[in-house]
Amino acid sequence: MPRTADPELPHRILKAADTLWQSGGEEAVTMRGVAAKAATTTPTVYSYYADREALLTALRGLVFQRFSAYLAKSRDFQDVCARHLEFGSSHPRDYELLFGRGWMERVTGDAQKAEIGRYAAHIVRAGVPESRAAHVAYPIMMMLHGVVMHRLLNKKPSPLGRAIATACLEACMTLLESARRGK
Repeated sequence: MPRTADPELPHRILKAADTLWQSGGEEAVTMRGVAAKAATTTPTVYSYYADREALLTALRGLVFQRFSAYLAKSRDFQDVCARHLEFGSSHPRDYELLFGRGWMERVTGDAQKAEIGRYAAHIVRAGVPESRAAHVAYPIMMMLHGVVMHRLLNKKPSPLGRAIATACLEACMTLLESARRGK
């Protein structure tokens, strides 16, 4: 009698890759390691993902869903920005996969547009015309990213780091207010 496919296997493979990424970053995620963690074979993992990059791209998609859900709980745009900083600090491995080294290879052009679109939607809800939202989203995202990377590279929290984060949040709100007024 032929074996039936395990409908949970694709989820187990991604969960295994996520667990390995969380424990050791990019170096920890190997096709063989993922197969062992998912209780399957390496060829089976390859049947779902052509190569390691395809697996990491899928994992990045999963992590972006977590990031989006984290931001979706925001009360207002200032809270979106604060939660972006919090996510990066409290989920450093996720943030590394989302926006760290190699992220451009792990996100398609369509996914990039969708991701900026989600961020722009927060800006539209804050009162910025839709035609300007992406234009405002880019510098805000880059400022937030800079602060997160500063925090991640300088692991020890400091008064300077807190001052930088506060100044960044103020600058984000200044850009938002400027865009609301059409400047």
